[in-house]
Amino acid sequence: MAQGGRIIGLADGLVRVLAVLNVVCAAGFALAILASFPFEPQITAKIAAKYHGTTDAALVLWGIRGGLVIGVSVAIPAAAIFRALRAMLATVRTADPFTAANGDRLTTIGWALLAIQLLDLAYGALTLWIAHLGADVAPWLPSIGGWLSVFIAFVLARVFAAGAAMRDDLEGTV
Repeated sequence: MAQGGRIIGLADGLVRVLAVLNVVCAAGFALAILASFPFEPQITAKIAAKYHGTTDAALVLWGIRGGLVIGVSVAIPAAAIFRALRAMLATVRTADPFTAANGDRLTTIGWALLAIQLLDLAYGALTLWIAHLGADVAPWLPSIGGWLSVFIAFVLARVFAAGAAMRDDLEGTV
């Protein structure tokens, strides 16, 4: 197998592992949400004790659940990205990556990245709300790189589509 083939194989393996981790994390978040209901009294008691009753522990718990819901929600567009990447890697293996289908896959990746960025904004709003309640929360900043990746994915999708159309035109004239 050529070195390029090995790299593509490694990339495909990495994408497979990440896709599995995505499902595992989403399942873990979902289980945490479900477990938070029967254990609500214990969790709110711990929160109340930590903050000495200065915050509404029940609202903080709802904020935590909201963060977990966002985590589960991010798994959906992430799965779409992994599917599209695997399909694109398969076309690279066959030495035919510049196709209209890959342009469509990049568009799918762009929309999925946009969904993740919007969910990140929701998470940012949630962290501000939890901080307003007086609870400790990790600082949040919008991801400039994430927003840039959305733009790049859509531009590359257009480049792939134009390249595929040019190749089809060239093949039609030969």
